[in-house]
Amino acid sequence: MSTINTDILSSLFSVLGNKIITPTTYHAQVAAAKTMMKDDVSGLVSSLIDFATVSAAVNFTIETNSPEFTKILKQWLDSINSAYLGKIPSGINPLSEEYFKERLISSFPVLKIADWTSINGILVPSKMFICDGESIYAQDKNKNNVKTLLNYDYYLGRGKKNKLDNNVIFSRPFSRWFDKYPTPYLMRRGVYYNWKLIESLKSKQHTTISQIIPYLFLIKKGSELLDREGITYQNEDLKKVIAQYKTLMKDVKAGKTPTRAASWDEQIEHFIPDLQKLFNPSLFATAEKSILSGLGFIDVVEATSTSRKESILNPKVFIQGVEKSVKDFKQLLKEIVNLIIAKNSGHKKYMNSEFRIVSSPITAFMTNEFKNNARLLWERGQLSNQTYCELVGEVEYSTEVGRRKTETKDGTEKIMVPHQTQVFETKVEETTPIEKEIDKTGKPIPTDKIDDKEKFKNAYKNLKKGTK
Repeated sequence: MSTINTDILSSLFSVLGNKIITPTTYHAQVAAAKTMMKDDVSGLVSSLIDFATVSAAVNFTIETNSPEFTKILKQWLDSINSAYLGKIPSGINPLSEEYFKERLISSFPVLKIADWTSINGILVPSKMFICDGESIYAQDKNKNNVKTLLNYDYYLGRGKKNKLDNNVIFSRPFSRWFDKYPTPYLMRRGVYYNWKLIESLKSKQHTTISQIIPYLFLIKKGSELLDREGITYQNEDLKKVIAQYKTLMKDVKAGKTPTRAASWDEQIEHFIPDLQKLFNPSLFATAEKSILSGLGFIDVVEATSTSRKESILNPKVFIQGVEKSVKDFKQLLKEIVNLIIAKNSGHKKYMNSEFRIVSSPITAFMTNEFKNNARLLWERGQLSNQTYCELVGEVEYSTEVGRRKTETKDGTEKIMVPHQTQVFETKVEETTPIEKEIDKTGKPIPTDKIDDKEKFKNAYKNLKKGTK
């Protein structure tokens, strides 16, 4: 593969960079991020964002000290948004996926509780959704330009008619609490800028191809033999040949079979320029590495024994970002439960119970070694059956419990007893009365006399007399 001079590459990026405009306002930045996700020419950004979203979409549950209250909360988590009757997915997991997507696109996921319902006398949110960050607008409460935590009122829509006030939970995972608007994740990490570089390069490629193909169609008439004889074609003759070929091309487009007869030698050639430099992967390498670094894949250079340097991508930052998103959603669930407790303050029986937000493990980054160590911990009783099922992945613990109960009840458990894979032979040796008596005395017998029966009997007699 041919390489491109570093100076040429730098010059090309500088020319492209002068034409790249990164939006400066929050709403324009969110709109640009959405455009990038809709048509990702790099093939990197949308793939890794989708992978991060799917990896973070674990199961969420709420456990309390009261079994009755825990059962109510489980029923609530499963029935969230079920009132929309199939218009949007129901349950806590689809809501969490929306949160993760908005967290990375607008970086301003705001939860709106639209309605409440009662489950066994406990009021819980029945309709909840994540607001589109692009549709959120802020208004200053005062004009002193002093940043405070509660210095802004937020509304849905540019007209600022629907105020986000009650039953709203704000989340700013990548910005300060007192910021008016956050900087979208894909902007602050430099992902968008480098994505625009790749888009510009691909656009240049497309434009160049559309302009140069066909680049040149050359027709040669005559031969060296005719030139020696002084027979050549005049300009008028060549023009007639060109006109004839244009007619042939029209026949080809019309689906006809083109036919031409020439009286002298005739040769046709297509000239296409060398596009190797324009399509060299080195043009995209710098921008692609910057995108990967922005998403959390840090390029680590290692010096080998030779002068050549090789680099590896360390995904630790990306993994920690996914783990942090799960923690942030658990914090959001905690705030919702606090709202439920405040809404049901009169139910002392349940509202005084301690609660904890629990998520199943993120299995996307688990190695076989980790799973094997988890299995050893489970065998030694250090992990619960439920946690072990969650580590295996795609195994619903409650489903397995129900199936095990059914197997015990219908006798399947006895039928499906594991097959015996090893046969152990036990050799029973008869013990003489003397050996039994010696065993009962509990006194040591010299090891050099145990194998010999006569020495063994004499040793017993000596022990019984009290001699050594």
